[in-house]
Amino acid sequence: MRASSSSSGGGAAAAAAEEETTPFEDGQYVRLVNRGRGGYLSADDTGRGVSVDRRRGAAATAWAVQILRTPRAAHVLLRGAYGRYLAVTGDAPRPGHAGFHVAQCVFDDAGDRHVEWWTAPGSHGSVLLLHGTAGGLRALRANGRYKRWHTGVTVEAVNFSRVTSMMEWEVQVIPMTVERPPYQPRPASAAIRWHEGCQKEVKISFVRADDSGSFEHQGWREMLFEGRSLTELGNEIATRIGCGLTFENLTLFVLGGRLARPTPLLTDLPFRDDPVMIVVFVDGTPGHNALCFPDLAAE
Repeated sequence: MRASSSSSGGGAAAAAAEEETTPFEDGQYVRLVNRGRGGYLSADDTGRGVSVDRRRGAAATAWAVQILRTPRAAHVLLRGAYGRYLAVTGDAPRPGHAGFHVAQCVFDDAGDRHVEWWTAPGSHGSVLLLHGTAGGLRALRANGRYKRWHTGVTVEAVNFSRVTSMMEWEVQVIPMTVERPPYQPRPASAAIRWHEGCQKEVKISFVRADDSGSFEHQGWREMLFEGRSLTELGNEIATRIGCGLTFENLTLFVLGGRLARPTPLLTDLPFRDDPVMIVVFVDGTPGHNALCFPDLAAE
């Protein structure tokens, strides 16, 4: 009887955990469309902030899904184009925005709750992305329903009796492909918007994955890199690896922290000078052949 009771309770707990992450699935890529103002949840090119953007095919509007399971619950983790995780902060938002600032953050600590989200159903098939507990529950929201220049994304306390459509997100699953999408470099004419105190040089740590795709036991190397160009970064890494390799032979993934999963780096580095961790896969190896990417051009 005890075994039966325990099994039933475990099943109920598992079902509850699934409900907390519906409709997300581990390993998929998604776009999140805001119902209130339209536009897609987007990782800002500073590598820090989050906003709403209309560019459907941009790498910045694709988010990798990770389901973090514990014996008591399951949470959704969302990883952006620069490998960092969608996270709640206690910081004040930009002027004209409600609630608290939302950021892209590294995932270094297994006890970090700022990157954990769970879901509740919204209207018209949408979902609410929630953070916190019943005593302090907040929902991810867009801003600027009327003042359209307020594009930042924040979290705000949610009242389930009056949920605004600015807190409701339509989840669009992006098909996967074994073909790496075309790179999305910034236009050559685009000026780099250096922030005050930001250095032009950025610290790069990189590691070459072995032929099977494993990199946990490989040796990391470090360098200072000037600029933010993905192409120039790839050329520099290829030169340092040697073996006659060029950037065309490589695919770079970025790691947003020690506990992060690798994310394909498809655009230039963010404008800030935060350290960057790169995993290098060599074309033609079994590890490279096993890679999957979001098909950003798929309808």
